[in-house]
Amino acid sequence: MKIIHFDVDYHINQYLRDQKYSFSLQDIPEKEKLALAQAEAITLKSNSHATNSTLSLFSHLQLIVTRTVGIDHIALEECKKRRIAVYHVVDYGAFNIAEHVFALLLAGTRHIVDSQREVKLGRFSYHNYLSFTLKDKTLGVVGTGRIGLEVVKLAKAFGMKIIAYDIYQNTKAAAELGYRYVALDELLAQSDVITLHAPAMKETKHLINVSAIGKMKKGVVLINTARGALIDTVALIKNIKKFRFVGLDVLEDEAGFDKNHPLLKSENVIITPHIAFFTDASVQTIAQETYRCIENFEKGSREGRAG
Repeated sequence: MKIIHFDVDYHINQYLRDQKYSFSLQDIPEKEKLALAQAEAITLKSNSHATNSTLSLFSHLQLIVTRTVGIDHIALEECKKRRIAVYHVVDYGAFNIAEHVFALLLAGTRHIVDSQREVKLGRFSYHNYLSFTLKDKTLGVVGTGRIGLEVVKLAKAFGMKIIAYDIYQNTKAAAELGYRYVALDELLAQSDVITLHAPAMKETKHLINVSAIGKMKKGVVLINTARGALIDTVALIKNIKKFRFVGLDVLEDEAGFDKNHPLLKSENVIITPHIAFFTDASVQTIAQETYRCIENFEKGSREGRAG
């Protein structure tokens, strides 16, 4: 099987065999298109948009493996029509994302970032940096899949009270880990900290919108390491003063991000460039799981299949 990997950076490069390119599907140089058209399997990340148009370049394609958990960047209906199997990396270490949730949370609530400006100017004073303790605060977890549950485990260590919302309730995990499920409106109203771990779907687009923000407490903390589309960016910007702190690892339009992004004007926002997944442990695991998906396809296993 002729396999081609797209969106390959130098970190994962050492773990991938076969043909590798750093560019994404929509950025294939014209001179390369003819040769790449022979691919029977391609692997990619969320930077590549496997649309009807980009998929039309591959006349022999049988398999797409996305080196991500999310699959919203792939035209599944088109793949189904063309009988292209789609597999994804189901888990490359949910703890990696959960750790980043708390990295963002502590960076903001403990003034790790904003205090550095004064420290570097030679001012060594605590007076402007009253922190927000996590112990006994209520954490609302939206989405209790692998990542959400890892967040719950860490939150328990901080002594937080935990409530959760999910359309598919994991009652066994709730009993074992000591959290309870509530309606979304109740979670929005009760939480001191809200962390998002829902997939990007039509039903979850702009889950955090003007109405949802209106139901939150004044001074709530919002963390998003899931998908940018879960938050209505315009609504967030208009209501940014309601939040004590907002920590974002994902944005609605990451490709169009630049120094003029409106959220950068807000001092209570920290943005990281979609790095929650990106650790020494995850890079190697992603490569291993990518090849496991290919092997599953070749032997007819549906493990890891998304479409």
